[in-house]
Amino acid sequence: MRPDRFEAGESGDDLHRAIAADAALRDRDGAFPERAFEALRRAGLVADPPLRDAEIGTLLRRLAAVGRADLAVGRIFEGHVNALALMRRHGTPAQRARFDALAREGGVFGVWNTDKPDDPLRLDGGRLRGAKTYASGVDGLSHAIVTVSEPAGRVMIVVPLAGLPVDRSWWQPMGMRASGSHVVDFTGLEVTPDRILGAPDAYLEAPWFFAGAIRFVAVQVGGMHAVFDAAVAHLRASGRIGDPYQAQRVARMGAAVEGGYGWLDRAAAEWAAVAARRAPPEPLVATANAARGAVEAAALGVLEEAERGVGAAGLIAPHPLERLMRDLRTYLRQPNPDGALAGLGAAIADGRWEPGQRFTDGPCR
Repeated sequence: MRPDRFEAGESGDDLHRAIAADAALRDRDGAFPERAFEALRRAGLVADPPLRDAEIGTLLRRLAAVGRADLAVGRIFEGHVNALALMRRHGTPAQRARFDALAREGGVFGVWNTDKPDDPLRLDGGRLRGAKTYASGVDGLSHAIVTVSEPAGRVMIVVPLAGLPVDRSWWQPMGMRASGSHVVDFTGLEVTPDRILGAPDAYLEAPWFFAGAIRFVAVQVGGMHAVFDAAVAHLRASGRIGDPYQAQRVARMGAAVEGGYGWLDRAAAEWAAVAARRAPPEPLVATANAARGAVEAAALGVLEEAERGVGAAGLIAPHPLERLMRDLRTYLRQPNPDGALAGLGAAIADGRWEPGQRFTDGPCR
């Protein structure tokens, strides 16, 4: 599949434009990007994203395409994809039927794992107490999976969000404003058995918990591609793209973006092989960790090249590059990058991972 806007052809370009249409406005007001999600609903990507293990390559390209159109939308959509995948993997038949029906009706879901430091989420007498932070997309979601630490392990609870107290005052980010990652207080919400998803620690199931990082990497690749798009468009419009020094910058940016898609393809091949029991799981986690570090470095390089190539004009709103750079720099700050690289290094030291491996019908070198 080409690393373009969704699919080749007019319909894919239309979807890209529909998602991107309100990006600048939502950056200014921080409101939920409802118009973008209406476009995703019409395309069937809210109700039925490609979640089967054999479709992982398609899913990663879809996530990259959404991120390329609007990185904040990509962040929320990736959470929806993650939530729906967890529901389908760990839910009872009744739960799966219920949440699939809600998604078909247009419901958008999230996964919130980060506790408020001074008031962590906990279960007390069958009710929740405490709050979650970085609750991305709360103003447009119907339900979210939240996690609670219990003696038996980390428990997933699917909660309805209507009417819950939301603190929006702290969310003053440099970028990703429309992702609306606020603080939500769940105190007093009853936890009935049908709201418990899976067994304790199912959320941390190996290798999928750590390997799942490849989904946000895919969105980052799309954001990097958008920066490349904006820089190339500016240089073409200004008549400077033929300058030999600018041509070198464009070449370096293009190669970096292509490398990002290459990491997605490798991870997808390994994911499918592990799911089909044709390969051991440990190298997949190492590949996801490698992709995190490589894409972060590549994206920072593309940002630097774009800033130098476009110049001061790209740092001044309403130039599209100004917002894209803020969004991408913010979204690259994912948790524990040092731990991810340390994990990759350990896998290399132990002989569990090496460059150049490919998984098709089985691992080969």
